[in-house]
Amino acid sequence: MHVMESINRQTWRNPWALRDYRRSSGYLNEGERAAFTIAAPRVGRGRILDIGVGGGRTAQLLRDFASDYVGVDYTPEMVALCRKNHSDLLFEHMDARDLSAFRDASFDMVVFSYNGIDSVDAAGRLAILREAARVLASGGAFVFSTFHRGWRGFDDRVDYPRLEWTSNPVRLGLRTLRYVEGRISGTLRQRRLRPLEERDGEHAILLHGAHDFGVMVYATTPAQVRSQLADAGFAMPVLLLDLEGKPIGAVASPEQEYFHVVAHKPGL
Repeated sequence: MHVMESINRQTWRNPWALRDYRRSSGYLNEGERAAFTIAAPRVGRGRILDIGVGGGRTAQLLRDFASDYVGVDYTPEMVALCRKNHSDLLFEHMDARDLSAFRDASFDMVVFSYNGIDSVDAAGRLAILREAARVLASGGAFVFSTFHRGWRGFDDRVDYPRLEWTSNPVRLGLRTLRYVEGRISGTLRQRRLRPLEERDGEHAILLHGAHDFGVMVYATTPAQVRSQLADAGFAMPVLLLDLEGKPIGAVASPEQEYFHVVAHKPGL
């Protein structure tokens, strides 16, 4: 297991992270809304595989156009949370690098939202792309989001303060405690994890400020995304959207933290 994955798995099991995922709902931004709309089954409802479900945010969004829905996550605590939040849907503990539980062409749409595909190393990422292509039916869509390697935030070390105001003194006290704890742990993690970054060659693994600098992510470029998808067997061209839902060309802006991807498996 790559060191980045050990770090990320530990973060996903943190009670604060589980709390954040439990509270999340709706679309992240207009880019995600556009990507889901474009990729949704064109006729009727389709079979949908939702990877890296977290607390089940996307389950609520996808169920409206799913004839069959399956959500998977490699963190047992997240699977348990989804089953609690959406007791009428099917969730399984599963790693996206190995979807052998599903036969070829089992789904019309595969989703891996919130940059979840970036939580594993380069070899794991390529395995996920191949598996997504395998389980998709002809003409099916794979939707995911991925961090932009050229985002200025990776160099500026953008921080993410978490103190939220409330007039309730008890809640404010707890939030203040969480804020102070996060600032301290985030500073310590930056010192410990920065030396583990990989910036050489095609693959970049970088420290991200989410969860108080608790995750390391695979970051990429539009050109590299298109190349990897082509190698995995997806049809060209691939659609890349910014967070506002506007198409991205060959180069993304340094202001662009991540982008959404819609790729289709070749039709019959």
